Amino acid sequence: MQKTTLTLVLLFLLTIAQAQKVIVNTVGKDPFNGKADQIVYNAKEGEWTFQSYTVPVIKTTFRPTGYTRGEQVSDAVIAKPQPLTTKITVATAQTVELENNTSIIIQRDKLYYRAGREVKVKSASFFTQGDNNGFRFQLSDQEKFFGGGERALPMDRRGYRFNLYNMAAYGYGLGADNLNFSVPVLISSNGYALFFDNPSKGYFDIGLTDKNLLEAGFQSGELTFYVVFGKNMDEILSNYTAITGRQPLPPRWALGNFVSRFGYRNEEQVQQVVKKMRDNKFPMDGLIFDLFWFGDNIKGTLGNLDWGSTTQWPNPKLMIENFRVKDNLKTVLITEPFILQGSKTYTEATPFLSVDAAGKPYSFTDLYFGNGGLVDIFRKPAQDWFWKYYKKQIGNGVAGWWSDLGEPEKHPKEIMHNLKDYGVNRPMSADEVHNIYGHYWSKMLFEKYRDDYPSTRLFHLNRAGFAGSQRYSVFPWTGDVARNWSGLKSQFPVLLGMSASGLPYVHSDAGGFAMADQADAELYTRWLQFAAFTPIFRPHGTALEDYDKTVKNIPSEPALWDEPTRSIVRNYINLRYQLLPYNYTLSYEQAVLGKPLMRPLYYYSFADADAFKAEDQYYWGDNLLVAPVTSQGATARMLYLPEGKWYNFYDNTLLNGKQWLNQPVDINRIPLFVKAGGFIPLWQADSIKSVETYNSKDISLLYYPSETTSSYTFYDDDGTSTRTLEKADYELITFTGVAQGSNISIDIKTNNEALYKRKQVRKFTILVPATAAFTSITVNSKPAAAAKAIKPISLAGGKFASAVIEFAGKQTKIELK
Repeated sequence: MQKTTLTLVLLFLLTIAQAQKVIVNTVGKDPFNGKADQIVYNAKEGEWTFQSYTVPVIKTTFRPTGYTRGEQVSDAVIAKPQPLTTKITVATAQTVELENNTSIIIQRDKLYYRAGREVKVKSASFFTQGDNNGFRFQLSDQEKFFGGGERALPMDRRGYRFNLYNMAAYGYGLGADNLNFSVPVLISSNGYALFFDNPSKGYFDIGLTDKNLLEAGFQSGELTFYVVFGKNMDEILSNYTAITGRQPLPPRWALGNFVSRFGYRNEEQVQQVVKKMRDNKFPMDGLIFDLFWFGDNIKGTLGNLDWGSTTQWPNPKLMIENFRVKDNLKTVLITEPFILQGSKTYTEATPFLSVDAAGKPYSFTDLYFGNGGLVDIFRKPAQDWFWKYYKKQIGNGVAGWWSDLGEPEKHPKEIMHNLKDYGVNRPMSADEVHNIYGHYWSKMLFEKYRDDYPSTRLFHLNRAGFAGSQRYSVFPWTGDVARNWSGLKSQFPVLLGMSASGLPYVHSDAGGFAMADQADAELYTRWLQFAAFTPIFRPHGTALEDYDKTVKNIPSEPALWDEPTRSIVRNYINLRYQLLPYNYTLSYEQAVLGKPLMRPLYYYSFADADAFKAEDQYYWGDNLLVAPVTSQGATARMLYLPEGKWYNFYDNTLLNGKQWLNQPVDINRIPLFVKAGGFIPLWQADSIKSVETYNSKDISLLYYPSETTSSYTFYDDDGTSTRTLEKADYELITFTGVAQGSNISIDIKTNNEALYKRKQVRKFTILVPATAAFTSITVNSKPAAAAKAIKPISLAGGKFASAVIEFAGKQTKIELK
C-alpha cells in the first residue's frame, strides 16, 4: 500500500502524539504522515494498542484503566513489529489498513479484523469478571477451532470450556481436557488464528456458555492477543511460527528408536536389556535413565542430581562410553525442579528456591516424592546453579536431557517467584507464571547448552511449556497416559492438537505408561505401529515389580515381548529407520517453513467436510497418509482418502480419493497410503543398527506415478552441526516427476552444485511400482543399464521396477519406459 496523506474534517481527527505513534480519536490538526510503530485508540474503559508485522499478523493489547498487573513475562513472540505504511479512514467507523493487507475496524468498543476484503473476526471486545480479564469474540455459524495445546478432546474444540493451566493427569484417556501443555492459540476454520500471549492461569470458553461467543479470560498479565491470518492451516502456522519461532533441526539420532522404561534400577539390568535388543536385531539410538539413576528410591531422592549408589552404578562415565562405542547409544538422563530435604543438594540449593509471601523458602508437605522446595527457575543465579549439575553429566558423556514435573506438578498459589532479572519489580505468585515455568526451564537449558556446546544440537525431552517453547529444541511427550485402548485413542487429538499449536515434536509413551494389570500384546503392537509415524519413537512404561509388587513388570522394550509381537514391531521400527531421509526432511520443513510433522487431513483446505470427520488419521508429511488401528480385535477400519489418487503402500493398488473405505486389517499392519505423484526417499541397507551408520549418499527413491507433474525436495546435512542452515552448509535436491502412460520422466537438480566439485557423487536407486523391469532407461538422453524388478521395502508386497542413477550435481533428466 502506498503512502497516503489524508486531511480529515469529519468526526474523528488524527494527530501525531509522539514521533512513532498515532493516536486515533483525539482532537488535533496534523494529518497522518504515513508511518507508525503503533496505533493507539482511547476507549471508554482503557486503551487499545495495535501493531503489525511483515507477515499478516496484528497484535492487539488492551490496558484497562487502573489495571496494575499488566507485566509481560512471556517471551513467546520474537518478531519485532514493523513501522509500516498505514492508512486510516474515518466514517461511521475507523478503519486502520496495514501494509500486509490486513486491517482493523474500530466501532465504539468493538473491533473487527479483516484480511484483504474479508472480515475474519466478526467482533472482539474486552470484559472483566471477578478475578478474570479478557476478551470475547463473536463466532460464525459452523466455525471450528483447533489447537489449544494438549487436550484429549475432539479436534474441533468448539463447544468446550477448559482451563489454561499446565497440569499432570496420571493414567488419563479420552475426555481428559486439561493436560501438561496449555498453549493459548486457536486456529479457526474461517482462516485465522487467535494467540493470547498471557501465561497466567486462565481459561477458554469456546461456545459452551454461549454458542456464539469465544471467551478467553486471565487472572493477571499483559492483555494481548494476536490475530494471525492464512487461507489454510499451513499458511496460518507459517505466519504464527514466523513470530514465535520454529524448532531448530534435531540431532538426526533423535529420529531413531529409544530404549526406555520406568525404570532401570542398575547397570546390570540395563546391560541385559540392551543385549536383548541387540541380539534380536532391533536398531536403537537412545538410552533413557529414569529417576533411579540418582537414588534407589522413588521418594526422597529428587534433588540428588548425581549418580546414586556405587553398587548399582559402579562407573557411570565408563558405562556411558561403552554404550556409545559398542552400540552407538546416546544416554539421556531425567531431572526434576524439586529439591527435597535430605537430598545431596538441598542445603546448597536453599538460596535458589521459590519462597512464600514472607520471603522464606517455600517447603512442600504434600508432594508425592517428599518434602522440599522448588527451584526458582526465573532467577539467573538459580539457573547458573542448576546448570552446573547438567554440565557435570555432559562431561560424563550424557547426550540428552529429560525434564519432568515441569508444569510444575505441585505449584500452589502461595509460592512467590522473583522475576527481577526480567524487569518485574514485584514478587509474582505461582498462578501468574505457572504456565511459563517449564518454558523458562527449557530456555535456560537451551541457552546454556548453546553457549557451552555451540556445535552440538540439543535433545531435550520435556512435558510442559508455553507458546514459543519449540524454538528451545523441546521434544514434548504427552504425560502419564493410561496403558489401555482409551489411552491410545486419546493420543490422536493430543498429538494433532499440539501440532496445530506450534509444538511439532510431540509424541507419547509408546505402548502406554500407567495403570495396567496385565500385558496386552495387541494394544502394544497397535500403539507402536502408530508411534512409528510420530515425531519421536520412544516406548516407555512402568516396570517396577522388583521395587513395588503392586506394579506389574510389563515390558516397554520390544525385544522382551514374545512372538509374533516382537517381529511385527521390529518390522515397523525397521521401516521407521528406512524412512529416515523422509523424516529428516520433515524436520527441515519445520525449521524453515514451520510445518508440523503430523498434519490433519484438513491441513491444506478447510473445504472438505469429510476431512474434519477423519480425526484418527493424518498426513505424515505431505506424501504419506496414516490410519492407525485403535480398536481391540479389529478386522477392518473405516478411513477416508482425501481428494486425489492414493496408492496402497503394501500392494501398490491405486485408489481414487474423496471416498470412505472399510479397509480390512490384521495384526501385522495398519493402513498406510502414498499420494500419487509422491516421492519417498529411503535408507536401505543390509543391516541397520543405528542412525550412526546412515549413508545419505546412497538413497533409494520411491516414486508413485501420476499424470500430474509433482515435485519433492529432499534435505541433507551432517545431522549434528548447529549452524548448517545459517551457513548454507546443506543440500536440497528437488525431484520432479510425471507419468505419461507407461513412460516416466524424472528431473533431478540440486541447490548446491559446489558440493560436487570435490568429485562427490550420489547414487539414487529409483523405484517405481511395476510388475516388470524397465526396458529402456536414459539419463540426459544417453542410454543407461536397466535393473530388474525388485521388492524394496519391508512390509510392502508390491513389486517395483528400478534404475540406479549416479548424480554428480548437474541437472539430470531421467526417462524410464
